[in-house]
Amino acid sequence: MESPISTQNGNGFKKKNRKRGLNRNKKGSVRKINNMIYVDFSYFNERVREPSGLTWNDENALAVRKQLDRIVSAIQLGTFRFADVFPQSGKKEYFSRKEQLQSGGGLSPSELSCGEYLAIWYERLKHSGRVSERTMLGYKDLIRAYLQPFFQSRKFSDLNSVLFDQFFSWARKRRYRGYVVSNSSLNKCMTVWKMVCKSASIEHGWSGESNPFHGYKKLPVEDAYEKIFPFSIEEQEQLIEALPEFWKPYFKFAFCSGLRQGEQIAIKPEDIDWEKGMLHIQRAITRGEDGKLMEGRTKNRYSRRTIKLLPVMLESLEEQKQNHSQAGKPEYFFCTPTGTMIHTSNLRRNVWKPALEKAGLEERDMRQTRHSFATNALSSGENPLWIAKTLGHKNTEMLIRVYGKYIEKRNGTNDGSHFNNLYQGSKSKKRGGKIWASFGPK
Repeated sequence: MESPISTQNGNGFKKKNRKRGLNRNKKGSVRKINNMIYVDFSYFNERVREPSGLTWNDENALAVRKQLDRIVSAIQLGTFRFADVFPQSGKKEYFSRKEQLQSGGGLSPSELSCGEYLAIWYERLKHSGRVSERTMLGYKDLIRAYLQPFFQSRKFSDLNSVLFDQFFSWARKRRYRGYVVSNSSLNKCMTVWKMVCKSASIEHGWSGESNPFHGYKKLPVEDAYEKIFPFSIEEQEQLIEALPEFWKPYFKFAFCSGLRQGEQIAIKPEDIDWEKGMLHIQRAITRGEDGKLMEGRTKNRYSRRTIKLLPVMLESLEEQKQNHSQAGKPEYFFCTPTGTMIHTSNLRRNVWKPALEKAGLEERDMRQTRHSFATNALSSGENPLWIAKTLGHKNTEMLIRVYGKYIEKRNGTNDGSHFNNLYQGSKSKKRGGKIWASFGPK
């Protein structure tokens, strides 16, 4: 075969045409190896190189190229069967099994490999559009770190509660990113396995088979909401005072709006209706399936909401408007001093933690700004329906269950005025006079 030649692209740089002659603008390649003709193509995202059994000459090479074109077309149509074309190949059984798995060929639990089906299940779910990229990232981490290494060589017939306990014991001996796996993460692993088993059961017709989860019980976990450690108004003032000037509006707004971090970072200037005093929450900054930050959907459809901006919220946004303008009016309203998108990990390490230490406050995570909004709003007597809507909850059920102990007054309002008065009331405080004095109606 002729070797590739070099040409110049539009930028003046040299590039190689990787394919010429028979293979130019074609998928797959016909190759000459030891004077024999080989085909080289991709199947199930794997490289395949197989001999044709013919010696190299122009006539044979052209015939093999036409055959390879038919193979590529059959792969695209889903009608290709590897063993029919390459009956002598050592990979015949391997690819036949993949074809059977792909087509849902009715394998029994003792025939179906957990590892093989897990990979197929993940790819299907990834491209289904039913699950957010952030959720897929979580699934991928669990699969790579725990599920695939332990279950890959097992069959579905091996699954039972005893094996699951063995899995837990094995997983606790591993160190993922330097940490011992938590019960919460192991429960998430089993949630994934339940979905995988349900999919396999439906696809391969196992409705009459025994349930592998018979006798299985979830591991005990600490309620995540037991870790609520909200800031009082006085503590908020201490923290704001300790922050660099540029970041004060960001955290003022976080405390008085209750937005999730990803929602606040994703706010764009056009989302704020200054005339009507409304804020439209339409998106969130999250992580994609590849682990990189991306602009995506809010946590759920109830989180896509429009909230009425209280005076205390508007004042924070007015201050941030100056920061946004000085940073060059970038795409996102809340930004870094250089106009780039905020990374919460950097914000936590370089701004949040140093400010907590400077203010002499106990360490806690940045999600406590949202918890502080909920607890202070409930304590001030606000209507739970207003609080739930502002937070982006479906209803008040979780609000009452999680924050119920903070309800101290029976008579509330429907517009956040009691909550706003918490901040106005702090004007009499020495620090509050400096930090919050401008909040509230003028």
